[in-house]
Amino acid sequence: MQNNGIEIVKEYQADTELSLYQNEVMQVVLNLLKNSEDNFLAKNISDPKVTISTRSDGNRYIISICDNGKGIPEDILDKIFDPYFSTKDEKTGTGLGLYMSKIMIEDHHKGILNVKNTEDGVCFEIIFILDPSESL
Repeated sequence: MQNNGIEIVKEYQADTELSLYQNEVMQVVLNLLKNSEDNFLAKNISDPKVTISTRSDGNRYIISICDNGKGIPEDILDKIFDPYFSTKDEKTGTGLGLYMSKIMIEDHHKGILNVKNTEDGVCFEIIFILDPSESL
């Protein structure tokens, strides 16, 4: 990302220790970062930036990964987690990255993977529950 001039901003407001499948969570984070990078390059975004933040909110631990890549068109926003759905050409995208990310967070960690457009880009939230005896 650094080679492509993408600024990474870190805003860590929580450092709660969680019991997770570390490699799976890392795979999800890397997938989200790679999607941002691909989008920046495809749309030729000037001053590309990704903000990674952590915070606790009651019984939730939230990792946000937000970019300024102009967002996801509203007409496909609800399809991006579907298997084999891709906005990339066949050579670069299989349409499985976000689908598998959702499976890893929601099925394997009993969390939530959300997406929403922001003023200038898109924001993904990975939400983990801190006390498993309580529900999200």
